Amino acid sequence: MRAVKTEEQKKRLRHSKEGLDAILSYEGTPEWLRRAIRLTLVSLQRREDIVTWEKSSVDLEANTIKVSPGKTQSYDKPVHLEIAMGSALHEVVKECLPSPVICPFLIDYTPKARKREQLEAKLHWSAVTDDYLTKEFRKARDLAKAYDHIENPKARPTIHKLRALGSWLYEQQGFSTEYVQALMGHATPEMTAYYQEGHEQKEVVYQHVEPGLKL
Repeated sequence: MRAVKTEEQKKRLRHSKEGLDAILSYEGTPEWLRRAIRLTLVSLQRREDIVTWEKSSVDLEANTIKVSPGKTQSYDKPVHLEIAMGSALHEVVKECLPSPVICPFLIDYTPKARKREQLEAKLHWSAVTDDYLTKEFRKARDLAKAYDHIENPKARPTIHKLRALGSWLYEQQGFSTEYVQALMGHATPEMTAYYQEGHEQKEVVYQHVEPGLKL
């Protein structure tokens, strides 16, 4: 018999800046994961594009980085971005470029073991797969106790939700919906607005009414 998910299980909660800071500052969070988190937050790219983002896409002299978001390549008009790097993006990209191993990707790590089946499933032996990124983020999140107040672990925000927090932070800093929409590769501004919702507690607004019915 198929188990029916509760609403709490189906709906993952949003990241908070405080929760994310707890993960980044936790001493057990690997450096490569810290870089991946920051790169996701400021670039607003999807996890599959983060882990396959090549160093060759970076032009430090022009201060730009190029990306063709994979999900958008099936659109009628595929998205190809040349991003002018702000200070935060420039900083994390520069940290990603040097590496103790020769790897074509911005995000890499040195695995503890090199099993044949794992190597065959990867583009490079030091590459990070999107599933491994998800798994390691979840582990660091829980070890850092960033969202322990959310009792159901399945409702705690994942790596996927970082883009939503990043898009909201851009909005808070005055960037237009059109700018964020382009960066996220969204087809409509409504989709971008959906991502930006839910990061701050909304105040209850009472509507003033005057019932004039006479009995």
